[in-house]
Amino acid sequence: MPNNQFMHPRNIYRTPPAFKELSIKYPEFNKYASTGLNGKIVFDFKNQEGLRLLTTILLKKDFDLDVDLPVGRLIPTIPLRLNYLLWIEDLFNLNYDNTKKIKGIDIGTGSSCIYPLLAAKQFHWSMVGTDINKEAIKNAIKNVEKNNLQNLIQVLEVSEWERLLPVAVDEHYDFCMCNPPFHSYSNLNSSDDEANNSIGITSEMYTIGGEVDFVKKMIKESEILQNSISIYTTMVGYKASLDPLKNELKAIGACSVAEAGFYQGRNARWGIAWTFQSDIKLKDFLPNKEFQKEKLKLRPPVSFKIPETYDSITALTKLSELLTSLKLSAAILKLKSDENVLYQADIQAYENTWTHQRRKRRMEKRLADSKRQKTNDNCLHIESDDEKVDQHLETTVNAKRLFSATLVLRKTDNSIFLDMLHLDGNRNNSYQVFQFFKNRFI
Repeated sequence: MPNNQFMHPRNIYRTPPAFKELSIKYPEFNKYASTGLNGKIVFDFKNQEGLRLLTTILLKKDFDLDVDLPVGRLIPTIPLRLNYLLWIEDLFNLNYDNTKKIKGIDIGTGSSCIYPLLAAKQFHWSMVGTDINKEAIKNAIKNVEKNNLQNLIQVLEVSEWERLLPVAVDEHYDFCMCNPPFHSYSNLNSSDDEANNSIGITSEMYTIGGEVDFVKKMIKESEILQNSISIYTTMVGYKASLDPLKNELKAIGACSVAEAGFYQGRNARWGIAWTFQSDIKLKDFLPNKEFQKEKLKLRPPVSFKIPETYDSITALTKLSELLTSLKLSAAILKLKSDENVLYQADIQAYENTWTHQRRKRRMEKRLADSKRQKTNDNCLHIESDDEKVDQHLETTVNAKRLFSATLVLRKTDNSIFLDMLHLDGNRNNSYQVFQFFKNRFI
């Protein structure tokens, strides 16, 4: 299920971008979009060029930022970045009044310099962005200058294994943030969505020891810097990374620790914040607790065993025929390394094609015979019939969705099963379709 409702309450992308408006305002967007059966614009998120274009369009439209995203570099997802920044803003609201000038450090700013740009433009914070890659530094500076934000953003080159936080003895920052490389070099075949769906140089996604070792280095530096930075924060890609990092923070005597969950689309990330100042308040942001409650509301999928006369190929062929016959819209979901799953898709229905099948076939035959007769009697009737067909097609395309569900064809212990999980819409409709499938397989 989409997790937009679990984004930060002030995240503008809780309401997804209106792709139809984008297709009108930005004609180049249409190269990577198509119109679905329901009349809605569908965007190809797997296309890297399209994703790069969408990101630059949203930055321009929603933040008036002109950002160059070089080919071969990580394409930043804006809803996630905004979730992280809004959580940091919440931490400031707990501790400062809105007149305080905020100054922060972004560790590993990347070629896009996305966090400093958003922080400066949206929140008017003063930022220092650091990176270890010379080309990334060059492009980050270019993006800062293109947007005339040199007065708020400074970009510095650093050495990863010398010092992550370039804080001088007499300097003070209100916060630091980091979007570390999630993976270790031993995990190059990771199935993580952001790694697979985004192109990036190795240092952007991989580091020795993975994100835990990277953040532990950051924690050790914070132990030395102490109050030179009021609030230390970082994002992590794996929830399992939180406990070892919290244990590390406990060991070095951090006064307070908080965590966050960032949900956007089908993607989730986590944040952790700590401080050495006893007068600084920190607050968790854990919409995942609500997310888990919502998941519990979903009823378990209905399932049936397909007769042994079917093997994997014939069962898949039969299911494909049934989906076609019912005119169901099916979005095939990306299969991970599960050899037992033969097919998995989110299906949607916009017209009832599964009840009174015999009656419908008889009616279709009568209509076909009638149309042939009219054609023979008077060719003028052809136009009238075609108009009716067009009206029917238009009604079908613009029809309200009756239901959506996830369909899984799987093989377990030499038996084949079909599972169907109702997602939304009329549950009775989805159950009728499930019964339709069951009756046609038996």
